[in-house]
Amino acid sequence: MTGESNILPRLLQLQKSLFSSLKLKEVLDNAVTLFTELAAGAKVAVFLCDNESTTFKLMAAKGYSDSSLDQLKVVPFAIDSLLKVAYQKRAPQACADPAQAPDFSAMIMRKEASSGQIALPLVSNNLLVGAVLLDVSNPQLLGFLDFLREVADLVATAISNSILFGRSEYERERLNTLYKTSCALSSKALEVGPVLKIAADTALVLGNTPTCAILLLDESGDKFQLAAFKGLDGPSLSDFDMSADRSIAASCLKAGQTEIYGDGQREPHGMPRAMSGRPFASVLAIPLRAGERNIGVLEVFSTESRAFHREHQDLLESLAEQVSSALNIALSHTPGGGGSILDAHTGLVNRVHFESCLVKELERSQRHSHNLSVMLVDIDHLSQINDMLGQMKGDDAIKHVATTIKSGLRDIDIPSRFGGEEFAVILPETSQENALEVADRLRQKLRQSPAPGIGLITVSVGIASFPGNAESFENLMRDAEHALNIAKYEGRDRVKSALTGAYKDKGGLNWDELAKQARMSVISERQSRLQSRLTATPEYATWLAKPGSLVGKKKGL
Repeated sequence: MTGESNILPRLLQLQKSLFSSLKLKEVLDNAVTLFTELAAGAKVAVFLCDNESTTFKLMAAKGYSDSSLDQLKVVPFAIDSLLKVAYQKRAPQACADPAQAPDFSAMIMRKEASSGQIALPLVSNNLLVGAVLLDVSNPQLLGFLDFLREVADLVATAISNSILFGRSEYERERLNTLYKTSCALSSKALEVGPVLKIAADTALVLGNTPTCAILLLDESGDKFQLAAFKGLDGPSLSDFDMSADRSIAASCLKAGQTEIYGDGQREPHGMPRAMSGRPFASVLAIPLRAGERNIGVLEVFSTESRAFHREHQDLLESLAEQVSSALNIALSHTPGGGGSILDAHTGLVNRVHFESCLVKELERSQRHSHNLSVMLVDIDHLSQINDMLGQMKGDDAIKHVATTIKSGLRDIDIPSRFGGEEFAVILPETSQENALEVADRLRQKLRQSPAPGIGLITVSVGIASFPGNAESFENLMRDAEHALNIAKYEGRDRVKSALTGAYKDKGGLNWDELAKQARMSVISERQSRLQSRLTATPEYATWLAKPGSLVGKKKGL
């Protein structure tokens, strides 16, 4: 314990520092400093309670080894530990002998070679907000539990204040966002595309998530169209159930109210994946209705279970009400206004419209004996842009590529947003040889035009042609996808055309075997990326992975 003669003035000084900020991270770091000094350099870990997952989550620490920190990141309430006893009794707990300590506590004590361990509950207004764990080198500290409890009560009050402040700031910010959204929607009420973009961007803020989708009900009422989305993995969009009878969107619209999946009662189904490749564990679906008119559904996603709470639902329902009104007006003023054919973020046609156009263009090409080519364009390493620069820059990269593609095509060509980082282009009356020239010109143009704030962006392109490669929609798209996979497999930043059909013997390659290897490589790369994200430091303790004065091993211990 800090010297008896100066403990009171030092405590007052530390207490002043503890209450000097309302930012949670600063309060937590000040709490670590407080306990470290008062407990004579003890190793300190501060946790917050997560009552939904019934766990203590590590928020700040000092002095513990990396091995112990890994064990302390998430501690279930039920695990045999001093933290569990402190949680149950709402009273400090201490133990000097690992042989007599609960199993989990004994393991930490042995790893840290400590002379005792203390668990202090953080209680404010009769509510448990967290706990503090101390591994001490001086066993005499175990006799100061009453004093340490009073310090813990001060810390609990400071943490509670910062959480309340954070929530009020959160509410203020999001209410301000709703107001700005209302103004923006009013100014764009006659344009479907801008309304969808505003709605999707706002949903990410209000839902505190990087992924969302807006599905509009088809004119026939038989299915939904993916009108706008953010953060979804392109190749997995084919797994997105958009039927009007069994999908999450269908259930939501039929019920006429918000539905939550991943809350422990119903699990998500028929979902695409996040751009990281991870499956979604939580879905919040809100109906878009104007009077008796069913317009569609707004869905927000998270890879974490129980990710959406009542405040998210209330804010998103307010947004949905505004968006429903704006879409009702916009669709009523749009010819055939059953849905939008444009992707809200790029201005290109969406996947549904692309597929409809390709069927018609194939029929026309067959009837008039014309050539036709399809290009699939994939942005190289978009996930790295998202990880290093943020998803806003990732969106900017997508828009940059979309603008470049559109500017390099003829009026009769049809570019589309096909998936997350993938584009598809129909080139009517274009042979495979000419399509190769168009694709390489696009690739070179992107290399010569760095995106502002991002830098060099490269693409991989796969090409398939009618009638040389295939004559059906399915086979043409399959060949183009295989060519794209091979372009990525061979190193990216290149153009590959399918060597099938009339081109089968060209180059002397076993195309089918190469396509199989390329597909497996793409799948393996996606799985590796997913695994690296799964083992990353959890978001609730990001500063544990960074050097700092209050984090990591204590010098000299």
